[in-house]
Amino acid sequence: MFIEILASDSNNASNVLMCNSLDLSANGLQVVVDDEMPAGSIFRLCIDLKDADPIFLVAGVKWQRPDPETEGFRIGFSRFESNDTDIERWKALVSDMLDVG
Repeated sequence: MFIEILASDSNNASNVLMCNSLDLSANGLQVVVDDEMPAGSIFRLCIDLKDADPIFLVAGVKWQRPDPETEGFRIGFSRFESNDTDIERWKALVSDMLDVG
């Protein structure tokens, strides 16, 4: 799974970061990125699924720490209940993954 992270601050140009997810839950996800992201930052996430339409969410950085396996950082996102997002599709995806696992 790949995620595009778009800056929500209109004063800054949007940067698209590709990253890999490490852990998914109904309430959030953990990813590895190259650069730090301050706790409290809010981003729009686009989760690009291989065999389905992308899922768009709004999430905040809850924590970050160096990734022991790369020179990057592990970031913990907590997703927000937000209109105009695919939150219900996200919940269904995670539920389906838990049922399979």
